[in-house]
Amino acid sequence: MKINISLYLKNLFIYTISFCVGIFLITYILKIPHLVTGNYKIVNQYYLSNFTNNIPLDYLFVILYFLVGYIFIKIFKISNDLVKILIIALTTALLTGGFCYYFTSKELTSNFFSKWFHTVGYTSVLYDVILLVFIYIIYLYLDKVIKN
Repeated sequence: MKINISLYLKNLFIYTISFCVGIFLITYILKIPHLVTGNYKIVNQYYLSNFTNNIPLDYLFVILYFLVGYIFIKIFKISNDLVKILIIALTTALLTGGFCYYFTSKELTSNFFSKWFHTVGYTSVLYDVILLVFIYIIYLYLDKVIKN
């Protein structure tokens, strides 16, 4: 199997642009996490006070969620973009829901994610689905228009 480095770079660049546009619009302009969770304090702590730590962390989390979704897209040989978006939404809901269940089934600790899930609960699932679907739609669009 031949590895096509330029294809991987193209996909990484498209993902990076999609992530930056998506996180900027959804989180900083539209303030969707504030609206969905109703908890300005913890959202501001994550996205404003700890920006330099958490944005790179989110970059990795989102790409990992996409890779999990991509496994299902490849296994089921999905070519329809709407079905791909649905798979990303379902994957995100399941993963974030699982993390929420895990953290809320344990005692509250000083770990940020423990505080996050204990504070916002399952509204985090809705926020993550909105964010990741938005980023993925941008990704699909850019992947179609960039011919390289």
